[in-house]
Amino acid sequence: MPVSDIKHYKQPPHARLLVPALVRMSDHAVIMSVILQLIASNAATTRPQLAEATGLARSTIAVCLAALEQRGLIESAGAMITNDTRGRPAEHMTISANAGVVLAIDLTPHHIGVALAQLDQTLVDFQRITFVPEDPEATLDAAIELARQTMGGAGIDESALRTVVVSFPGPVDVKLGVPVRPPIMPGWDGFPITSYLSAEFGCSCHVDNDVNLMALGEARVLPDDQCPLLVVKIGTGIGGGLVTAKGELHRGADGAACDIGHLTVPGAQDVICSCGNIGCIEAVASAEAITREFRAATGNPDLTQTDLRRAARTGDPVAIRLIRDAAAKIGGVVASLVHVYNPARIVVAGPLTEVTDDLLAGIRSVAYQRALPLATRNLTLAHSVIGEMAGIVGAIVLGIEYVLSPEALQ
Repeated sequence: MPVSDIKHYKQPPHARLLVPALVRMSDHAVIMSVILQLIASNAATTRPQLAEATGLARSTIAVCLAALEQRGLIESAGAMITNDTRGRPAEHMTISANAGVVLAIDLTPHHIGVALAQLDQTLVDFQRITFVPEDPEATLDAAIELARQTMGGAGIDESALRTVVVSFPGPVDVKLGVPVRPPIMPGWDGFPITSYLSAEFGCSCHVDNDVNLMALGEARVLPDDQCPLLVVKIGTGIGGGLVTAKGELHRGADGAACDIGHLTVPGAQDVICSCGNIGCIEAVASAEAITREFRAATGNPDLTQTDLRRAARTGDPVAIRLIRDAAAKIGGVVASLVHVYNPARIVVAGPLTEVTDDLLAGIRSVAYQRALPLATRNLTLAHSVIGEMAGIVGAIVLGIEYVLSPEALQ
């Protein structure tokens, strides 16, 4: 497979892992999971730190560390260097480099990306190819081939793969592992993504909405006081993802929470959306909708989203005007979401945000103007702090938390 668009990505910021509550103190797997996730997120890596973080006796910590070391999940990284000269330096523990890897697969309407990460969150490699999705089998086979190329290039045997996490651009039934009537990838409805990949790789697989994973990645690299956190992604469609004050994804009862692209906006009742309804914000303010308006305004039917981004980057007045108009519409929707969720932080993401500040500025202006003061007095509305790697970080976090969960350890 010809590989293109490959970039060199630096190691993303370390993300916090959601440590399980120590509610079953007699359950050895729960204790091991708590300790592993504290070590994996660098929150506590020495015996004294682990004892302080968990409230467990140091003897219990020592027994658990010995068991984890015997299973090849952790190893000593030597003494921790401190300014305290009293006593023997504490031993610093780390996740073993041989404990396995997580594979993240990012599916979009235009690309396939794969990332490999160790269980300590070290990014081994990330590669991306331009690929217009065909039928599900052909697309996943291309992703599998790229994943195997990436593992081979990194010298990682497939037996080291612990779990696979797939980022999908549409509604997902997380429990069943299938997309549910995705508007921009309609041929994927009900396709068993997790079963297909589990059979191929011989390990567990999880699939989630792409903006959910972006929100998770963004929330976990920021201080926990930035939650609840809402991500609004403007791309081919418009999507949302919400992380609660406890640091957990809010998916709703059926995984349909925050599908904000299909909220109705005033004045758009004559515009048909890809979902079949009329007046959706996605139909009038997504990057694809702006591009459609850009074609009409310039009289050039061949313009693409790439052309729109290029025009915005160079300050083209027609492109900027259309982006500002779309931002005002999105800002009205965001103002409503502020009242519903009362987030501490809203992140505006997507390819257009990387080439112009007009989108964020327009959304921010309308949202602050229309939302009530109580809901906005401490609200931060900003760009992503990780950029296009947010979804990958979220997928890696989700995968590591599964691998280090009490259920997986048992």
